[in-house]
Amino acid sequence: MTQKSCWCGNTDLVKFSPEYARCERCGTLNSLAGLSAELMRVSDDEREFYSKEYWLSYQTKDYGYPDIYLRSRVDLPERSLYWLRTLMTYRLPPAKVLELGCAHGGSVALMNWAGFDATGLELSPWVVNFAKKTFEIPMVLGPLEDVDFQPKTFDVIVLYDVLEHLPDPLATMRAAASLLTEDGIFIVQTPNYEEHLVYAEMLDCQDRFLDQMKAIEHIHLFSHRSISQFFQQLGFGFLAFEQQLFDYDMYFIASRNQVVRNTEEQIAHDLLKRPSGRMVQALCDSSTNYRSLQTQYQASEQDRAARLEVILQQGQKIEELQAHKQLVEVELDRSQQAIHEYQGIEKQFQELQDRESQTQAQKLQLIAKHQQELTRKQAEIANQQQEIDRLQQQHHITTTELQQLQTQLAAARSKIEQIQQDRLQELHQQVERTQQKIDETNIKITQRQTWRFWQR
Repeated sequence: MTQKSCWCGNTDLVKFSPEYARCERCGTLNSLAGLSAELMRVSDDEREFYSKEYWLSYQTKDYGYPDIYLRSRVDLPERSLYWLRTLMTYRLPPAKVLELGCAHGGSVALMNWAGFDATGLELSPWVVNFAKKTFEIPMVLGPLEDVDFQPKTFDVIVLYDVLEHLPDPLATMRAAASLLTEDGIFIVQTPNYEEHLVYAEMLDCQDRFLDQMKAIEHIHLFSHRSISQFFQQLGFGFLAFEQQLFDYDMYFIASRNQVVRNTEEQIAHDLLKRPSGRMVQALCDSSTNYRSLQTQYQASEQDRAARLEVILQQGQKIEELQAHKQLVEVELDRSQQAIHEYQGIEKQFQELQDRESQTQAQKLQLIAKHQQELTRKQAEIANQQQEIDRLQQQHHITTTELQQLQTQLAAARSKIEQIQQDRLQELHQQVERTQQKIDETNIKITQRQTWRFWQR
């Protein structure tokens, strides 16, 4: 169907939507118009896709998201804190962490405040400088394949809403895997494509996953089945799925071997060792329970979806009312035109009634005359019918006689043929008798001639 190929190497893809094809082998949605690997390198921070404008105008105008300035504030006590709690559930400071696609760098800063040795990576030079200035964190300019890290440098590599953007995710994640220690882990948040979903049904019910089908930048949309196959190819066969922050995402830890979870007490004990950690613990305490934050987010997202649905319904209703108004106006014009036509018809009808009154007597006379003519015609038709019946009867008699004559003629022909056959047979017999006599006569003549010869 298309020359595009899935990350798993399958090229026999099935159309899913106008902009995505589905891989039946692994269950991944693949963009038909995604960015190439070359466009992941930002050399012009004013024009290229993942440049400065991506964070300042593209996301705000196209998706209605906050710009990078506002996100650098609101993300810290919300999603960044949520992700930090997951990180500390599986690794405690001073583990070395690399965040791919860290945006404004707030999560990297929060990890460092908690005691981690965290570094961020971004594609845009402007965003790298913004994160450095805003949070005073170590940043590197990517893509990852271009960065000169030593193998087995990091204990954790995190990708929050990044994996779906990678043109060649297997190659990039192989490079990332080489940077992890033997017991290193990935922490990943990415959109979750549920394989039972059908595009037409998603449109009918305005499924929230439609918002994740951004064909230019979301190149691979993984399902649970495909993400498991993906990390198994990397050698990370153990996946632990965590409660996702948003219902359209999946959120998990990938490791080479099964990992051990830290308790709340262990996390709090570690945070309270350092002043900046106490500030992080205070943020955690202020959220009461980090899981309630996830509930709040889900409620907020559901409320946003519900409000959007109401807006869409109201907009549709307005469009329907406007269309109905136009129909009513058209119908009103037709009604007024029909009234004028009716008035003209009514006038004509009155004139016809007047003429009808004047010509009623003439019509009665004509009817009487036509009735007399009709009676005369009916009498003529009756006479003609009698004549037709007589002729039909005569025709029947004639036909019967003709059939009898034909029968007699056939019998006479048969008799004549028999007589001819008998006469012909008799003539044959006479000819045979005559021929016999001639033969006998010839024999006698021959004998006489012979006798005379011998008499000599």
